[in-house]
Amino acid sequence: MNSVKLLFLALKYHFDAQKSNPMNLIAGTIGMIINNLIVLWGLWVMLFDGKPNGGYLTIYFLSLNAMITIAWGSLLFFVGGFRSLGEYIEEGSLEPMLSTPRNPLLLVGISQSSTPALGDIIQGFCNIIALVFLGHHAIAGKTLFFAIASGIGFLSLFILAGSIPFFVKRGNALAQLFIECNLSLSFYPSGKIFTDYGKYVLLLTPAAFTGLLPMNAIEHATLMNSSITLGASCLFLFVACRVFGMGLKRFQSSNSMALRN
Repeated sequence: MNSVKLLFLALKYHFDAQKSNPMNLIAGTIGMIINNLIVLWGLWVMLFDGKPNGGYLTIYFLSLNAMITIAWGSLLFFVGGFRSLGEYIEEGSLEPMLSTPRNPLLLVGISQSSTPALGDIIQGFCNIIALVFLGHHAIAGKTLFFAIASGIGFLSLFILAGSIPFFVKRGNALAQLFIECNLSLSFYPSGKIFTDYGKYVLLLTPAAFTGLLPMNAIEHATLMNSSITLGASCLFLFVACRVFGMGLKRFQSSNSMALRN
């Protein structure tokens, strides 16, 4: 309960800070929406424009883009600090958080809020409205639901990649590259572009949890597909937290040995 209260206090603090500079909020939001529209249009023209099944692919593409932008944008806007976990570890900003009784991951998450990410959220909901307007109410509803699974996948990715500096010296650059590569794979309509073998390879990457499995569940919303998707996302989060825990013990142990010496 205290953690929830702390989260709301942090959100209020970030919101008040953003209200004090409304032009920054507006410019960042509009800039992100324009950027997303350019990427969306470019991918559509490159991959699907003129294809005989373009109508169906339009719906798939709108759903995929809505799911990813809502999941990604919500994380960065509300708990954006997770994106910078590797940086916190490298620069020593995590150490003061370890001296409090709070969960260090929670403190990292609420420490930042990305203003432009609001543009991602708006873009995603605009796509949801477009799906409803085109008559695909069920797909719109499923897209919103499985954005939760995608969000859990991205959260797991942030924690897993952010833990790399625990094990690799100056590993934050590698962590950021890892996150950006998986974001690109998630945005890319891999479920309709790659062959069966390509999809099997993708299942071995975090993009499976952030994009491929949720989209498969949206297309084939059976109880089994939905359970597999949600279960896999939660398992990925568990593994990521375990890796962070292992790295944190290693980090604390090395600090303890340095103090003794």
